[in-house]
Amino acid sequence: MSHEPIDARDLDRLVREHLPAAVRFATRLTGHTQAAEDIVQEALLRVARKYETFRGESSFRTWLFQIIVNVFRDQPHRPPEGALEPGVSDAVPDTTASALMAEELSRAIADQVSQLPPRQREVMVLTTYEELSITAVATLLETTEQNVHALLHVARRRLREELSELLLEKP
Repeated sequence: MSHEPIDARDLDRLVREHLPAAVRFATRLTGHTQAAEDIVQEALLRVARKYETFRGESSFRTWLFQIIVNVFRDQPHRPPEGALEPGVSDAVPDTTASALMAEELSRAIADQVSQLPPRQREVMVLTTYEELSITAVATLLETTEQNVHALLHVARRRLREELSELLLEKP
């Protein structure tokens, strides 16, 4: 199925529409706001140079995420592994005890996801946070569905092991 390339006006609209998701995705991949912003900036430069090659075989979001993954992989010096920067988790501020425990768990999970090996992190973020199907993730990462399932299984097992003590704690 062949599609017409998008024009500059459509590109501008699509970028504005998908920019928040792109930043969120890159932040979850890197665990660091500054690194995510750098990755998105480079990805947008690549989009600007290559937008005429976008043919619509996938959604613009999927195409943009694929470029973000490629930029992420191309980065020679990733930020140091370790604690996630404040504000990267999805926790909503609340002062109740259960909400504080939920925020702590959310931060711990986000921290552990940011420490997964890159391919496992990509699969975990795309399936869990971005809610893409296994088929879409396989297409985006240019791999097989079986490989996505395997990477996801290993990542989940690793997270379960790393978070087991926190998950077993009693209030």
